[in-house]
Amino acid sequence: MDLLDFDLNLLMTFDAIYRHQNLSTAAIELGMTQPAVSAALKRMRVRFDNPLFVRTSHGMLPTPYADGVSIKITQALDILREVDQPVTFSPATTTNNFRVYINDVGMLLVMPLVLKYMRAHAPQAKLTIVDLRPDEVVQALDSGEIDVAVGYFLGMPNWAHQQSVRRTSYVCAVRSGHPDIGASLSLEQYLQAKHAMYWTSGSPHGIVEDKLAQLDLSRDVLLRVPRFAALPFLIAQSDLIVTIPEDLGLTFRKLMDIKLFAPPLKLPDFEIRQYWHERHHVAPANKWLRSVIKKETASMSQLSPHQKIP
Repeated sequence: MDLLDFDLNLLMTFDAIYRHQNLSTAAIELGMTQPAVSAALKRMRVRFDNPLFVRTSHGMLPTPYADGVSIKITQALDILREVDQPVTFSPATTTNNFRVYINDVGMLLVMPLVLKYMRAHAPQAKLTIVDLRPDEVVQALDSGEIDVAVGYFLGMPNWAHQQSVRRTSYVCAVRSGHPDIGASLSLEQYLQAKHAMYWTSGSPHGIVEDKLAQLDLSRDVLLRVPRFAALPFLIAQSDLIVTIPEDLGLTFRKLMDIKLFAPPLKLPDFEIRQYWHERHHVAPANKWLRSVIKKETASMSQLSPHQKIP
């Protein structure tokens, strides 16, 4: 059917005649005069090349052709009537595949909590963690490749909605048997040590270099890796020192023989935020996902209470 050459109001007229099998009753429902309904029926007969309805002693009965198209017309009208109705969302029955960007720290610490909540409250939902570089996140949000991005980003565009989910800081980590760093960490020891660091295209975690440059200082970086979570394993078997997010350090201190220190130079705290596109701002499924991420990320403070770091 060429919709550009068809009056969609005729579908409503067809539906009313089909249900009532009476032109006068159909006219009353549609708020039209009977002659106007008769004229509409004449136009439909020409358009469909079929009588559609024939007058009998029992009313205007549909032809077999009209019976055949009535189901499609009813379905089309039902869909059109629902266009302006709010979209409903039920976590218990949704089969949505939620697509999220979060770095490896978040995958280790946040996603297990989110997944546990989803298994309990949205058992049929799916979760896909999309692997991106930090400088690819904005494009992925804009294109719809991901629903939500969680992390610490700089230079997000104005169209990106955002919400703070957690505030955290940095710690320094070395293996417990480090030959030069014992119970405390001085700035001199920090500068003399060999360093490992997280590095990837578009990473905002260059705060250490920025701070050292302000003080006209520098550090000797021996190893750069594109995964935060790999760093504790690497320093646990070497004499390198690494500066990492506090949440990651506290988690790995429970798993391996490393010790943590407050950085010997003042580094600012940073906020973990979640970001989403305007297209998803009022979408019920996306709002639900964001509420889960917010709730479970905030709960990390209770699950892993801050431990004293020298």
